[in-house]
Amino acid sequence: MTDADGNFLISLEGVYGLNNSMSRGRVKCIFSIKQRVIDIPTRLSCITFMTEIANLFQCNIKYQYSNEMRFLVQADNRHHITKNYFDKYPLMTSKYLDYLSYLHGLNYLGKRLTNEEIKEIQAIKNSMNNKRTYYN
Repeated sequence: MTDADGNFLISLEGVYGLNNSMSRGRVKCIFSIKQRVIDIPTRLSCITFMTEIANLFQCNIKYQYSNEMRFLVQADNRHHITKNYFDKYPLMTSKYLDYLSYLHGLNYLGKRLTNEEIKEIQAIKNSMNNKRTYYN
């Protein structure tokens, strides 16, 4: 299901520790799955199995649109659940490469980033998902 409807994302938020700033930005690493509330062809609810998956990853479902729900694993103390799951059940598509980038991004959580580390994170971000050009 993650190969089709899942997403791994890294974002840089706020001030990234440049110029001895007192305010800090942060790196966010997110795993999410987006699904319809009601499957259109079968007219069956997807809430039950999405709730079970959200419980497995210890997160809540968020309803975004009238027929769309999504959960996000982004809390720093829950990334180990995502890592343990996908290490045991590896992805089978290029989404695996996005997972590897996500794991790389986890190394930057909670750090005051240097200019070089910010550039590294931006390079990782710019090589993920639909921006990916390297598939080996």
